[in-house]
Amino acid sequence: MAKKKDRQAGSGIAEASRAEILEATYFARKCGLTRDEALQMIREAHASPVLNPAESEKRKH
Repeated sequence: MAKKKDRQAGSGIAEASRAEILEATYFARKCGLTRDEALQMIREAHASPVLNPAESEKRKH
């Protein structure tokens, strides 16, 4: 019989790069969040459309 592989507990968040994990860890410590919460917030911020302040504040003559 084959041995079963140990499963790691998944956090429900897709694989993250080392840079994302480090950024999330720093942000989590700074703001009092869990690493998963911080990673989710960072990903949501990167996914949201960026507004160009110059275009939104143009004067109409």
